[in-house]
Amino acid sequence: MKKALFLLLVGFTLVGFAQSETPVEVPLILVRIPAGEVAQIGDASVRFVSVLEDSRCPKDVTCIWAGRIRVQIEVGIKGKPAFQKEILIGQTKPGESSDRTLYDSDDVFLKVAAVSPYPTSEDKGNRAYAVLISTQK
Repeated sequence: MKKALFLLLVGFTLVGFAQSETPVEVPLILVRIPAGEVAQIGDASVRFVSVLEDSRCPKDVTCIWAGRIRVQIEVGIKGKPAFQKEILIGQTKPGESSDRTLYDSDDVFLKVAAVSPYPTSEDKGNRAYAVLISTQK
């Protein structure tokens, strides 16, 4: 009986040590917002205002400069005045920021993940742009 209790105690001890804490990453949630549209993300409303510049090198072409895209995004938070932010993805010039953060609070973190579609050499310039916003809490 003592041997059985000893083995049981050793078994529980080993199982307890085997349960190490593995950090779990919060999944990345992406919200797609077409140009001119508004999306409600928690207490924030995000509107994709416009594309200011799209000089990205088409994906099926070899370019000297990778290019960039600049977009205008409007963010409204309940109880606060809305504000617009210019986001730059790609090559930056001296003095320009590559920060894609739209809004950061205790409740939500909003960041521009990408702008689609990515240009190709066959594009005729008529693109239905959409911005991908990543949201985390």
